[in-house]
Amino acid sequence: SPDTPIVIPAGEPIIIGVSVPLTGPDEVGGTEDLHSVVVGVERWKEENGNTIGGHEIEIRAEDDGCSEPDITEHAAERLLGREGLVGVIGPDCSAGAAAVIPTYAEAGIVTISGSATRTDLTLDQPEPKFFFRTAYTNAGEGALQARYVIARLDVAAAYVIDDSEAYGKDLADAAQEALEATGRTVTRESIVRGAVDFGQLAGQIADDNPDVVIFEGFNPEGALLYRQLRDAGYSGPFIGSDGTAVASDFIEPLGELSEGAVFAGCSLTLPEDFLADYVDIVGREPTTPFPAQYADAATILLDAAAEVAVEQPDGSLVFEPLELRDAVSTPKLLAGLSGAIAFDENGDRLAEQSGLVMCEVQGSEFVNLRF
Repeated sequence: SPDTPIVIPAGEPIIIGVSVPLTGPDEVGGTEDLHSVVVGVERWKEENGNTIGGHEIEIRAEDDGCSEPDITEHAAERLLGREGLVGVIGPDCSAGAAAVIPTYAEAGIVTISGSATRTDLTLDQPEPKFFFRTAYTNAGEGALQARYVIARLDVAAAYVIDDSEAYGKDLADAAQEALEATGRTVTRESIVRGAVDFGQLAGQIADDNPDVVIFEGFNPEGALLYRQLRDAGYSGPFIGSDGTAVASDFIEPLGELSEGAVFAGCSLTLPEDFLADYVDIVGREPTTPFPAQYADAATILLDAAAEVAVEQPDGSLVFEPLELRDAVSTPKLLAGLSGAIAFDENGDRLAEQSGLVMCEVQGSEFVNLRF
């Protein structure tokens, strides 16, 4: 509980939990998020040493199913059952996070997500608050999409489509609200995650020929919808969310057809030293949206753990959960890979669009845009 100290027995490691999807349709993103945590931890060790209070630091990852809350709950149960757990990086997706934020809070375990963006996750969490995120919010991402649409495309009419999941619906609401606030006409539609035939909707959109189509959700639905829109004859602009900005799930299956597709919430331009470390550890560069946010989350958690750890005469290490939470809330990392780091009273970044960029597929790569 928040009032019960976390005790690491002498000779036992400090456990950093990671809750990400490691199987299923979101495996690629989840695996890269885990890799980013690993790289972040190794970079922290290089700068601060391999131990905290003489205790090794180990990572334990659990498959959280992304938007399947029951799987996220099982992942939380497994992580909370591990002796030496001091905090969790994740959960990865909004639906899963919503299900387990109260569970981790009741246990007094800090969680920091680098990718769960549904706006109300931080606002609805119980007191005392133990959930933070290095990710931006859907409110920020939807506003950015609207700003791009207005500044670069000057549209009058848009289709906004969600995937009927917690993340996609919330992001579509944000984009719709931002567009309608500027007098644009929005037609709202939904698909069902797991469906593969969007021919009827694609035909309707081709007939209406809106100025832009915005899809809020994940792949493979995003890539399938995009292909079927083009097959139906719609040739106008397409904007996807960070959930679809995954090269292996969008660019690779679509090939040249993907050229010109635009996304919000793309991976930031990463410094060469981080990329070199990532390649050295993982074997290739990251291709998904959140490596910076997850590496920053690892740094914030380790900095906080090192700050509040109390060594005992018997060689054990003690963490007071509320002290650890307070240390996370005022991070030592002021300028991370994902930009300026500071949290508000809810656990959100003070700058709601920190680490948030648009990108376009150019030459089979995501190229970040300035506008």
